[in-house]
Amino acid sequence: MRVSTAFSQQVSLNAMLAQQASLAKTQLQLSTGMKNLTPADDPAAATRVLDLQETIAKTGQFQDNIGTARGRLNIEEAALDTSENVLFRAKELTIQSLNAPLTANDRLAIKQEVDQLLQELVGVANTKNANGEFIFSGDLSGVPAFAVNPDTGRYVYQGGQQQRVLQIAPERQVADGDLGFNVFQNNGSVSQSGDAGVNGVAIDKRSVFDTLQTLSEALGSQFDIPEARLTGSRFTRFGMDYSAAPTSFTLTGDASTESINLSANFTSLDAVVTAINSQITPGSELQAQKNGNRIEFVSLTEGAASSVQITAVSGSFLTDFGFNSGDVATGANLGGVLTGSETINLPTSYSSNPAVFDVVAESGAVATVTLSSNHATMAALAADIQAQLTAAGLTDIEVDTSANPITFKSISTGSASSVQIKQVSGSFLSDAGFVTGQASRLFDVTANDVLTDLDTALDSLLKARTSVGARLKALDDQEAQNSQFVVDSQTTLSVTQDLDFAEAISRFNIQQTALQAAQQTFTRVQNLSLFSFL
Repeated sequence: MRVSTAFSQQVSLNAMLAQQASLAKTQLQLSTGMKNLTPADDPAAATRVLDLQETIAKTGQFQDNIGTARGRLNIEEAALDTSENVLFRAKELTIQSLNAPLTANDRLAIKQEVDQLLQELVGVANTKNANGEFIFSGDLSGVPAFAVNPDTGRYVYQGGQQQRVLQIAPERQVADGDLGFNVFQNNGSVSQSGDAGVNGVAIDKRSVFDTLQTLSEALGSQFDIPEARLTGSRFTRFGMDYSAAPTSFTLTGDASTESINLSANFTSLDAVVTAINSQITPGSELQAQKNGNRIEFVSLTEGAASSVQITAVSGSFLTDFGFNSGDVATGANLGGVLTGSETINLPTSYSSNPAVFDVVAESGAVATVTLSSNHATMAALAADIQAQLTAAGLTDIEVDTSANPITFKSISTGSASSVQIKQVSGSFLSDAGFVTGQASRLFDVTANDVLTDLDTALDSLLKARTSVGARLKALDDQEAQNSQFVVDSQTTLSVTQDLDFAEAISRFNIQQTALQAAQQTFTRVQNLSLFSFL
């Protein structure tokens, strides 16, 4: 086979260039520290590297979220701790206010501190995080959690309905705060105002702000008589559109009925309330108002006689705003409550042994009650006593017609009220379990209810703090798990993409030697010519 000079030189040149390319690649690997310089070098490894890098980046974001959630929960923990201190002080003041020797001026001094505690607690409930977001407002973090309702003067929750959550792992989320509604507002209550009900069931709920406001008012000898309130259960902050499908319903109070028709696009809850009130007859006891992010209908009549009922006529208003057709709310009376400690044996036998006792009202008016007949039922006994109280002008004293032990209640019209019972003759007081001179004042009842409700509010705060602590522990555990996962992933990534420098340097030296040999060979081959021997 004949080999031309040109071919021989080209073969040598190609060999030298191949060695240069190999050496250049190895040199580039050494300079970058990467095993594969392009995806074409190892497509499977390139895909694996991208997956690992994405996973590590996501886990890094999870770690950032954990830090953010921890900071927000620490702020909430501090807020809850401050709230507990406020309520403990409120309890001390409530107990102090029940001290009999205190004068009206003494109670007014206590009232001033209670008012300051109320403002402090509202400020705590509207605490912001480092980003200026309200931590107890849920998914409406740009809105203060609590604000005064201008219609009632009471604090209402106006935050969101959902807790905000942060992703801390691929399949795990943690709430970075609690809803103020659950922490401060939706607390159980034994207060008489909680006796106001819906569909015959007592509400038995009030916010801790209402509890402190009630205490403040009572210290000033003022009492807010509960009226009927029918509140929707749906979040309707942003209104409703009835332009395409009008809706209508009726509102029935204790003295009037109003027909309401809505057929426009209402862009806010305020607009809905305004439209409804514009259709209510002036002077009616019925009124629509906003309760945070929900609508409510109230009767301006106070006490147990107050009622409001909603009935669907057409359209979807009741469903949209969280009512059922026929829902009815009722108010409640406030007053001193005097209950015997013994169950009265029926039938009574006062025909042979009459009993006489005095009932004294807050005004000092006295009614002398004489029991001189037998009573087969508690209703009959209560009716006999009630008739004599009414005849004596004590219309603000009410006898429960079904309770046994028997109960006397003074009915307040917004000011102090009390009821006292005194023995004259006979056995009624001992039969019912009363002590002569025993009395019940509305203030005492209110203050004792406040004490119980403050304990309930403290339990709510304790539950929230327990939940916060559990979430902080979960963050610590997940952070450690994420850190280990990142280390493991980075190890796998290093094995996949990082260069083995010892092997690469050895290879570089070999390739460098091979290149030098190729270059020397090329020089020798290039000098092979017959002309050199002529």
